[in-house]
Amino acid sequence: MRTGSLPDKASLPRWARIAVALYLSVTVAIVGVALLAGSFDLDLDETVREWLMRSLVFLTLPVSAAYFAVVFFLDSSGPPPPGGLRPTTVIYYLGFLALAVVNAALFRWMVLSIRKPVPAAATSAATPVAVPAAVPQVLVVTFHGVVTRNVRHLWWTVPLAVLLSFPQWLVAGLAWCGISGCSGGGFGVSTGTEWLAVTMSVVNGLILAVAVFAVRWLYPTRRRALVALAAGTLFGLLGAAVTHG
Repeated sequence: MRTGSLPDKASLPRWARIAVALYLSVTVAIVGVALLAGSFDLDLDETVREWLMRSLVFLTLPVSAAYFAVVFFLDSSGPPPPGGLRPTTVIYYLGFLALAVVNAALFRWMVLSIRKPVPAAATSAATPVAVPAAVPQVLVVTFHGVVTRNVRHLWWTVPLAVLLSFPQWLVAGLAWCGISGCSGGGFGVSTGTEWLAVTMSVVNGLILAVAVFAVRWLYPTRRRALVALAAGTLFGLLGAAVTHG
């Protein structure tokens, strides 16, 4: 007879459920404040409006950076009319909410993929056999630190980070010199939005750094942090060099 039951592998641990709930709650609250401010024409300070937008972009990273930049390029309609919101403005803010839901789903998938399997410690009442309470983490390689079997998770976290970087790369390619590129042909070189390209490159570097550091594949942690910092810096510089061409 079993003395216990295995945890549900399809459910998140408590800390992850709390994190997702807080994340979605804060995002919904900021979207709600932004929509109410536009709907009732609240006289909010321009700095407050700017920080609301920055908070939404930050909370829904990484794809929100490219999403914000594209709308920044395309939106030339001016401020919303007093006492109401344009449908496009409502859709724009709801887009951030959709990005938050996608991020929460990705977070759930990552947590469930990285969680360590719990060994079944079932015992028989008729034949009591001593079973170890826990199985220690198996170490694979020791080279300037300890590399664990979790290193296999990098095979999907790193490609996922590269995939999430594509929208920022596309925006950075336009932001450096305009639609005609930096060669000066076609419509000519367009300047003034280089800051967007730099921001996109930094965001991409941060994405890869998080993907490398979040997986517990190397100990001590400070060594893994250094590797993640180096990988993110090189990835950001590479993206800046490629998109600037």
